[in-house]
Amino acid sequence: MLEQLAAIWNSLLSSLDSVPEDSIAVTVYVVGTIIVLWCWYGVAKRLPHLLGGISWIVLFAILATPTVSDGANAEIAPAIFGVLFGILTKEQPLVWANTSLILLVIGVGLVIGYLWSKYRMNKLTSNESRAPI
Repeated sequence: MLEQLAAIWNSLLSSLDSVPEDSIAVTVYVVGTIIVLWCWYGVAKRLPHLLGGISWIVLFAILATPTVSDGANAEIAPAIFGVLFGILTKEQPLVWANTSLILLVIGVGLVIGYLWSKYRMNKLTSNESRAPI
């Protein structure tokens, strides 16, 4: 039985060798972000409406704001990694550049959330006015 499991494991690993590492990393990151945001949605819907929405937007911005990493093998990376790397290396421009990207996504998310709440409020009031007496 153990030999069969080892054979299955080896065939799985050999099939993963044919997939580029960048594709695996991006797929794991995107799926992980979706799982974390879905779990946080379960928590946020139990919070007061405003606090739950804002916390979801902030978590989304922290996890999903992209930036380009520095160096010879520059790739797309989450901006929070740029902030942490800038803090560790004491590079203030890197910290501010990535923090400003995260704050931009938070600001856009808050504006979209505000407009969405106004749309829902108008939709509810228009449906109430159409209700028969």
